[in-house]
Amino acid sequence: PFIDHLFSKIVEGRYEKALATAAVKAKLDQLENVSEKIGSMYGDDAVQNVLGYREVKRCLEQCLDFIQNSSSDVEDVDFTIYLDFVRFRLKEGERIIESELADLGL
Repeated sequence: PFIDHLFSKIVEGRYEKALATAAVKAKLDQLENVSEKIGSMYGDDAVQNVLGYREVKRCLEQCLDFIQNSSSDVEDVDFTIYLDFVRFRLKEGERIIESELADLGL
């Protein structure tokens, strides 16, 4: 699953930089892996429809910038908004994968 104990560590943000950074990078890797599997079977449109791929990836990248870069243009409130969007969108993606794409074994 995308939304798991590791995902919950992203919220630590700048307070636990190493942990939050590792969590974001792991979720970006997971997003890539899952999107490749969906894309290979159903095409790029399905990747976008199921995962909200472009937006989720961008939000995770912005979260990473906030965590790693103290002079980031991303503010604390932006970080929270990005993270909430990712959580919402990936929960929906998990639901779609379980109900409609179970054949992928994700």
